[in-house]
Amino acid sequence: MEVNHKVIRVQKYLLDIADEEKFVVGIELTKEKLLERFATVKTDQLEDIYSPKVTNGINSRRNTIGEFKPNKSKPKEMCWRSQEWHVRDWGGNPHSGISYIPYMRYQRDFIEPREIRFSLSHLSTGQTILLANAVFQKSKLTDLDLDKIKFIINLLVEADGKAEIFPLDHITKMPVRVIKTVNWQILPKGERIWKYVKHGTEQVSKSEKHMIKARLKVLESYFPDEIYQGFDSYSGYLVFHFKRVGLYVFDSIIYGKATYVFKGHWKDVSQLTKKQIIENKLAEARIIHNNEWQSKLNKLLSNDNVNYENN
Repeated sequence: MEVNHKVIRVQKYLLDIADEEKFVVGIELTKEKLLERFATVKTDQLEDIYSPKVTNGINSRRNTIGEFKPNKSKPKEMCWRSQEWHVRDWGGNPHSGISYIPYMRYQRDFIEPREIRFSLSHLSTGQTILLANAVFQKSKLTDLDLDKIKFIINLLVEADGKAEIFPLDHITKMPVRVIKTVNWQILPKGERIWKYVKHGTEQVSKSEKHMIKARLKVLESYFPDEIYQGFDSYSGYLVFHFKRVGLYVFDSIIYGKATYVFKGHWKDVSQLTKKQIIENKLAEARIIHNNEWQSKLNKLLSNDNVNYENN
């Protein structure tokens, strides 16, 4: 799930993470932004380790050099504040200097730097991401863990305006992307999708179940960026979003004789009936489930296709 603002409580951003799932916090960013916002830390590790630059803001300074915080449980202490002054005497001659003004303040405690470090990794779909050096498991989170997650998120939001929570695939252990939920339930990627939806295919034959699984495997092979399960007229359909070609692919996990492909405004069409979509020619393509299904789908989703979202 992506977070694009400072957070105070992190629990609501973990709703798409299963209790036994492990997850990490990181960000997808360009090489230019990495060099601009992160400094390389010298270590004895072979891979490059990164830390947010202190110029990013207060959280980056807390992470690298720590901070002093007032301790109101202790008595105040005398301190001095420097003040520069400039005056002219009666003859018009300039004079300047620095005076030290006494004042009382609470004693301060030094808070050690967090020293959160980051390293480069890859999503199961191939994108390069920068991950914090901490792995969490939702069912075992402590208050200290929640505080650490919050700090990492705010650290990344300060550096690049966003942060993401990535579950670790239980088979490959690679991070996968969870997309924010609106009125559609977000499904995980990889083999877990079949594990999630196969309980809904109990009323279909063994051969049909095999075909459904095969179609999902083909769709996943094109590395969809987002996957939704519809709760409206398309109940039983999955929505696969392929950003590089600007298309949304609807395919049924239970019934249906065709795959529907749309450009943009998919949330609106997902609430229509098949009849409305066919009669009004709203689909970019309607691909019948037959021997030509995969070849027709490939023409739409191959990297040679036009990137509609960037045109």
